[in-house]
Amino acid sequence: MIEKSVKILVISIFIPILVFSSILSAQGYLPVIASRVSKINEIVVIPNPDYNVPNVTFYGIDVSVEILNRADENQTVVELSILDPKVFIGATFVNQSLEFGAIAIGFAQVKRYSYQSGITAENDYVVFYINQANMTQLPDGNYTLYRPIFWESPELSIVAGETLQTNITVTSGIVNITYANFNYQSTDNVTFSNISSLVFLSLCLYPIIRFRRRRKPRIV
Repeated sequence: MIEKSVKILVISIFIPILVFSSILSAQGYLPVIASRVSKINEIVVIPNPDYNVPNVTFYGIDVSVEILNRADENQTVVELSILDPKVFIGATFVNQSLEFGAIAIGFAQVKRYSYQSGITAENDYVVFYINQANMTQLPDGNYTLYRPIFWESPELSIVAGETLQTNITVTSGIVNITYANFNYQSTDNVTFSNISSLVFLSLCLYPIIRFRRRRKPRIV
């Protein structure tokens, strides 16, 4: 069975980032860098996944992502050199006997990427599984997608960016998607380097599960 370390990673590392970002927004501070899942392009059942896991159903979600740089100059985003996917997903189900697991590949080596002012568009592909075989659609429940992001301040501190959530709600098989919108106002350049750097360091030191998978599977 696939180990549950990925789920623990999401809970113990990225949930604090969301809480931290929410506190900043509530206090009127907006980080220079923000991220959101801007569109769910496709949700598919993966018929023949490259994992030897019995009695589960694998799903894939093709997503569009936007990274907002609110500053007038380029900003440096700091992340793991290999983190696939960069978008994370969580889920809760109406049927409480169902269990959820996410698939990720990572390598704990830090890299820096430059983002220009305004919005940069990206794409990502999220793979997860549910502990029931031969499912044909998403079970009723709530699904949350988000793209955690960190940026490097002029003082070379690693700071948590604003991570906005996209929510998928499935009720009686009907899918509804709620997207978050960016706030484009200029920012106060406030940093909480000790907390943010600790969270990022925890991410780098956390064991990452490695899997191989195919891209863009199709519906049967």
